Amino acid sequence: MEYITLNNWIQTPILWFWVYKVHPDEAKQTVLNAIKTGYRHIDTAQYYENERWVWQAIKASWIDRKDFFVTTKLITKWYENTLKWIDISLQKFWYDYFDLILIHRPKWDNLSIYKALETAYKQWKCRAIWLSNFNEELFLDIYENCEIKPVINQIETHVMWQQRKMHGFLQEYDCVHESWSPLWAWRFNLFNNETLINIAKKHNKTVAQIMLRFFIQNNVIVIPKTSHIDRMKENFEVFDFILDENDIQEIKNLDQKISYTNRPETMLKEQNY
Repeated sequence: MEYITLNNWIQTPILWFWVYKVHPDEAKQTVLNAIKTGYRHIDTAQYYENERWVWQAIKASWIDRKDFFVTTKLITKWYENTLKWIDISLQKFWYDYFDLILIHRPKWDNLSIYKALETAYKQWKCRAIWLSNFNEELFLDIYENCEIKPVINQIETHVMWQQRKMHGFLQEYDCVHESWSPLWAWRFNLFNNETLINIAKKHNKTVAQIMLRFFIQNNVIVIPKTSHIDRMKENFEVFDFILDENDIQEIKNLDQKISYTNRPETMLKEQNY
């Protein structure tokens, strides 16, 4: 496993496990399977409604809580309401802190929500605070008006929209770039892309592993999602090879700056990120 250091000196694995849309009835076993595979950072959210089952999986693993990084995401509004729902999430999670808490999507009262996150941070209810789906303008509004700087911005990122300009912007502000969709490539038929297939054959790897490795080598955190054990293992086996400069450039050339979500909050002016 490779790690990345955040701006508050916390280290986190660069490869996370995403429990988006994992049904509560399957969540505990799915997360436990991921833990057995080797994943130590679990990405959940209030919206996913499986925070409780992440706790159950950690407990069932018999691995110490301090050896995990667990993220949750807020769908709240307003300062007081956000503080209340952070406590509700902690009650579901059962432990007394999350490693990371973020604003899941921008809202009109981003600053008041972020101030609540700062309060939770000072109360040791989380080890770091960050953002998701924030463009440059919204990020700067937080950055310039907050006391505790966000450590990560989690945004749509994949081979067809590599977010290289936004990556440079976040580096300038000492904030880590995270991809929440590195393998949602089926919309672009990338698993049948000749360039990626040839690179995969060259390294005796799969196309999925090539895409994950591309972002990892560019210091982008990746959070693939799957409930299949064989794919969990496949996604995890990306630390035993290196893409060379030619591989990197060929993958960069695939970038078309195309979003498949078309969410207004993730789309910057002139689609240039």
